[in-house]
Amino acid sequence: MNDTDAFRVLASADRQLVLHELAVGDGSSGVETLACNVAARRHGLSTDTVSDEQLERAQIRLVHQHVPLLLERDVVTVDWEDEEVALADTEAVDDLFEAADELEQWPPDDMVYDSV
Repeated sequence: MNDTDAFRVLASADRQLVLHELAVGDGSSGVETLACNVAARRHGLSTDTVSDEQLERAQIRLVHQHVPLLLERDVVTVDWEDEEVALADTEAVDDLFEAADELEQWPPDDMVYDSV
């Protein structure tokens, strides 16, 4: 992955949060758990206080926008049957994290947004 593609992937705060969640975990996560963690960080909440609406919106963004882009770039693998997302064992992942190290704010702090 070239730097331009890497920075396009990292342009989304949600994708940064997804990547960070996978990296600090065991490299994989269930879609709902990942969506809950991303929603919590996005809204500055604990995972226990994420509303059903916030969770649903985060899950929709993950499934329809962010995960497909990460799949296309060979950054993650997905088992849709088990609803599991995992970091891929590819050079693209290494390239992406090298580019992330160049970001001013990596790993991402809790990113709080009032709107989606």
